[in-house]
Amino acid sequence: MSSQLPNDFFTIQSMLTLSGATGATFVICNGLQQAFNFNPKWLGLLVAQLIVGAGVAASGGDGLIAYLVGLINGFLVFCSAAGATSALGQGGPPAIARGEVAAADKQSPTNKRRFLSSWF
Repeated sequence: MSSQLPNDFFTIQSMLTLSGATGATFVICNGLQQAFNFNPKWLGLLVAQLIVGAGVAASGGDGLIAYLVGLINGFLVFCSAAGATSALGQGGPPAIARGEVAAADKQSPTNKRRFLSSWF
């Protein structure tokens, strides 16, 4: 019995699911954070909304209700990806975990964030 490996990691069909959209948001945002040290609080939400909005449009969603549900689903995708990042991320000092960042950390442009750093 032979099993065949998938040819694609993400597909249009997989990204129309909660886990696919969450995974794509997770990968895009953490990749941008690692590569460019760029991850403002709103980035994950924007990526999630764009992915879900594209999914609503691709699935032929017509009408205000379809896009309203998509908007709510975008928040669900964002919360899921942010939660996964926080759960899998490496814990920092308690002050950072509470969102209290030292003034020196805010001012230092060379302070590179690690992969899976909190989005908040």
